Amino acid sequence: MSSAELIREAVAATSHLADGVSPDNRSGRTPCAEFNVGDLLAHVAGFMATSIAAALRSYPADDADLGDNPRATWHVLGSTMADAWATPDAFEGRTHLGAREMSAFIAGHITLFETLVHGWDLATATGQRLELSNELSETSLVTAQRLCVDRAREAGAFGREVNAPAGGGPFEQALALAGRDPNWSA
Repeated sequence: MSSAELIREAVAATSHLADGVSPDNRSGRTPCAEFNVGDLLAHVAGFMATSIAAALRSYPADDADLGDNPRATWHVLGSTMADAWATPDAFEGRTHLGAREMSAFIAGHITLFETLVHGWDLATATGQRLELSNELSETSLVTAQRLCVDRAREAGAFGREVNAPAGGGPFEQALALAGRDPNWSA
């Protein structure tokens, strides 16, 4: 599967999770200590807008106001992000992901990983499940091994690595590399 197809699959696996957010759980905790559920939704929406700009080379990114219907906005942004990374040459050359210039290939894989990890954050915080294909799980681990390095941790991109549960699959190992406790629960 191509990188663009993996991003589309990640969006498909996570887009329904916004539907599980309600006024009752928006202030709930998430595995990402600096965000409650509502803040996490806003953060991911902002990241999706930044990722769209990176794929299309249209910086700076548009604001990603969740508006009156955060779930609908989440769906539109996710779909637009998947479409943007499917455009010709999206993974070629250099781009900006936020303030950082980098390889477009790396920006695309950061997009994939952020989508999956924050999808898991949202699922776990709201009592939902994130179902991933074997290929997506395995790709998340390879991506984590490349992204979750000391320099990225020092910059605050990832937490300190935690122990993956015994017998944990590739996605649980990827979460542990990113500093997430795969056994976390609200």
